[in-house]
Formats: sequence, C-alpha cells, structure tokens
Amino acid sequence: MGRENKKEKKAARFPGKIYLPALALLCAASLTAGCANNEAQMQADISELQNQTYSLQAQVDKMSTSMEASQKKLSSKSASELHTIRSSQAGVVDQLSTMQSDLNDIRGSLQEQKHLDQKFFADQSSQTSGLEKQVEQQQAVLDSLGSRLTKLETQFQAQSKQFQATQTAQAAQANQQEQKAAQTPQSAYDSAYAIYQNGKYGSARKAFKAFLAKFPDDPLAGNAQFWVAESYFTQKEYDLAILAYEKVIKHYPKNVKVPNALLHQGISFLRTHDPKVAAALFKRVIEKYPRSREAKTAKALIKKVKRSRG
Repeated sequence: MGRENKKEKKAARFPGKIYLPALALLCAASLTAGCANNEAQMQADISELQNQTYSLQAQVDKMSTSMEASQKKLSSKSASELHTIRSSQAGVVDQLSTMQSDLNDIRGSLQEQKHLDQKFFADQSSQTSGLEKQVEQQQAVLDSLGSRLTKLETQFQAQSKQFQATQTAQAAQANQQEQKAAQTPQSAYDSAYAIYQNGKYGSARKAFKAFLAKFPDDPLAGNAQFWVAESYFTQKEYDLAILAYEKVIKHYPKNVKVPNALLHQGISFLRTHDPKVAAALFKRVIEKYPRSREAKTAKALIKKVKRSRG
C-alpha cells in the first residue's frame, strides 16, 4: 500500500513516465498482431516508439529539472520572505515592548499625579476649614459691631430728638422775647442784649437785626449794629464782623461804639492775616480818639504788628 502511494506521488510529480507501461503493452500487441505479415514494419514501429519514449523521457527529465529549480527558487524566496516577516515581527515586538514600557511609565505618572491630587485636595480641605473658622470669627466680630452700631444709632436718634426739642424751645423763647421787645425800642433792645449776654450769639444777632429793621432811626440802632458785629467777632467769623463794623462806622459815625468798632475791625483784619490794613485802622483810632481806652489798646497792637513784621 505504501509503495503504491509512493508510485502515485511520483507519477503526479513526473506525469510523462505514466505512458511507458502502456506503450510497452501497445508494442507487444502490435507485434503479436502483425508479426505474420510484416516483421520489418514492426521493427520500424518499435524503433519509432523507442524514439518517442526517449523524447518523452527527455521532456520529463527537463520538466523535473525545471520543477526542482522552481521549488528551490520558491524555497529561497519563501525563506527570504519569511526572514522579512520575522524581522518585521521582531520590529513589531520591539514596538510593542516600547509601547508597553511607555504605558507602564504613564500608569506610574498617573498614580503619582493621583497621589499628589489627593494630597492637594486634602491640604485644600484643611485650608478651607481654617478659612471657614476665620470667616465665622469675623462674622462674630461683625455681629458685635452691628449690635454696637444699632445701640449708637438709637442713642444718636434720642440725642437728636432731644436737641431738636431744645432748639424748638429756644426758638419759642426767642420768639417770645422778640414779641416782648416789639412793644418798645428799649424793651426790644434790652431783650436782644439779654440774649447776647446769655451767650446765644446767633439768637441775639437775629434779635438785633429785627430791632434794626423795625427801628432803623432809633438812637439805639448804632449800638444794635455794633452788637451784630460783635456776635460775628465772638464766633470768629471775622470777614462778616469786618462788614458789620463798617456799617457802624459809616451809618452811625457819632455813636459811642465807633472807636470800639474801629479797634475790633482792625483786630479782625489782623486775624485774617492782613496786618497792613490792621495797622492803618489802629492809627486811625489813635488819631481820632487819642484819649480813649481803645487808643491805648491800638498803640500796643501797632507795636506788636511792627515786631511781627520785623
């Protein structure tokens, strides 16, 4: 059975050789049939068959050689391709190994970053907790300040109401005094002067101006204008005082308050940093009222001005 298979394989590999037994049989048959008629023809046929056999055998050998060469060539090409494939696979393996190494590095970096992130969030959480405590403390301070502010506002409102009530009472009193003073020039003047002596300079000024509006030609009008000027002077409103004193000097030149008006007008200029005009007014007091108490004061003030001016 093994030999038959081997023959079949050989026949498949060299198909030309399968005709040799058949040719031999054909030759024998031909010899048996025609040996009686023509032996020479049989010999010629045999020779022809042999030539054909040799030709076929040559073709088979040539085909066998060609097939062996092809198989070698295929084997060599296959080996080369196999080597190329193996080299390529080796490169792929190297690439896979490199990728695996990179992947491991990335995994390690991710693990490290994850650890750092966890630490960062833990630190942030701790800081946030500390900030929350600080905010709570600040809120407590603000609440305390808010409470104190509310108390102060309440006190301020109470004081404001009290102040308004006092102002209303003072205004009512001043009105009453003005109404009393409206009866006669003297009573009006006395009422206004009483307010001035009580240190209520604004109310007194208002009362004296009301007197001047009602009794502009009364002998006490010059005095009333002087006290208007004095109320400004006492409250250090020197510019307004200078103007008010000027009215005393111009409108009531014979009034007994004129020397004092000139002196205080000069002092007002001195206190508003105008010593030159102040000195001129002091000289005027000395020249016009040399024996007055105001003249003596004016002389002292002139010396003071000269010393300050060097």
